[in-house]
Amino acid sequence: MPDRPFRISIIDYLNSAPLNYGFKRGLGYEHFHLKFQVPSVCADQLRSGEVDAGLISSIEFLRIPDLRIVPGLCIASPKRVRSVVILSKVPPEAIKSLALDTSSRSSVVLGQILLRERYGTTPTTHTMGPDLERMLETHDAALVIGDPAMRARKEGLIVMDLAEEWHAWTGLPFVFALWMVREAAPEVPVPGGVAPFFQKSLDMGQQHLTAIIEEAWHAIGWTKLELREYLTENISYHLGEAERESLGLFFEKAVRHGFAEAGKPLLFL
Repeated sequence: MPDRPFRISIIDYLNSAPLNYGFKRGLGYEHFHLKFQVPSVCADQLRSGEVDAGLISSIEFLRIPDLRIVPGLCIASPKRVRSVVILSKVPPEAIKSLALDTSSRSSVVLGQILLRERYGTTPTTHTMGPDLERMLETHDAALVIGDPAMRARKEGLIVMDLAEEWHAWTGLPFVFALWMVREAAPEVPVPGGVAPFFQKSLDMGQQHLTAIIEEAWHAIGWTKLELREYLTENISYHLGEAERESLGLFFEKAVRHGFAEAGKPLLFL
């Protein structure tokens, strides 16, 4: 038996709720210890060894050594995501200053790549908490993600849906986050090890989608129909061939723009 539990960092955003559902309801409780964080803190804890696995921004695979990806699973958007947006007071090509949500890593890289390559502008950037009013007081535009982006008042602003922009540009889905596990993680003493638990957690979440929507309806303010569409059409949890191709292209562009030092092949559990 391992001398300590397997520590998992959990994102508490709606888009991750189906992936986390089983873990939050006791799946493998005798093996796992859960920590709840925003994606950027999940990545920092994985880097420091405070946790053994985390659902973290995809760009962090290039930045954190000795990680393995849980196969078959991710948070991706086939086309339009609705919860990762740049909200701007001016047209995209005129953005000169951009406030970046401190909660994310992949989204802030994607947003800047799109502005540079698709719209020909390289704005100055500052990281801030996801308070849209404060962000726009001193910047032309703000990049916000997750539940705060879903709740944000968008009247009078230009909305750039980053997954929609990426798909229009490349024809590919965009992969925002992946389950990643440290090579030094302890063994989970069951057949197949830790990997099957991640799929089982998602299976449980998809079986209880109505309960997830019911809870989110009170917190986010979208209709139940909108929330179901979000979790079944805007978000995809399958890491397939198109998603892997998209990751390769995103990583190549991230390295070219200096957001990561070097590329590397995808490595799986």
